[in-house]
Amino acid sequence: MRATRKKRTSYMTPRRWTALSLVLLLAVIAGINIWYQSIFADTWTAEDQAKKQAAEAASLTDVDHVSKYVWDETAWIVDGTREDGERVFVWLRESVTDTVYGSHSASKDQIRIAIKSNKPDARIEHIRPGIAGGEHIWEVYYSRMESGQRKYMYDFYNFENGTFINTFKLPAKRLAE
Repeated sequence: MRATRKKRTSYMTPRRWTALSLVLLLAVIAGINIWYQSIFADTWTAEDQAKKQAAEAASLTDVDHVSKYVWDETAWIVDGTREDGERVFVWLRESVTDTVYGSHSASKDQIRIAIKSNKPDARIEHIRPGIAGGEHIWEVYYSRMESGQRKYMYDFYNFENGTFINTFKLPAKRLAE
């Protein structure tokens, strides 16, 4: 005769497995959030400092965009609005702060029109203000098909009057055969 014992009930019921899975999922999400914030904390602090410095230098009441620009030198570029509604661009460099009013500069749309009229097949990735050679510029990053390959280039235009300055071509990538 066989012994007939009752099988002991499992400690981990489906409800407990669900609760444990939920706790582990929340722990992973919290860990990723903490990691993300620690990675970008320095950048966010520098960006906030650039906003404050530009607001003081140009009497900005509203900041629309802040970006870090690195080419010949590193600069923070702040695009904002003054109390009178005038759009202002502020370049914050290591020891110099430059301010250019939007009414005294070529607009992003004017630069887009200029590049599309000269290179209608260009696929524009971005247009942004920058600084190169100590001069305020519009940087246009775009690509074109040349000899059956997509080539990426930078065009630089004078920020104040929109005149073409230079083109910088990136080396073409070779596709694996």
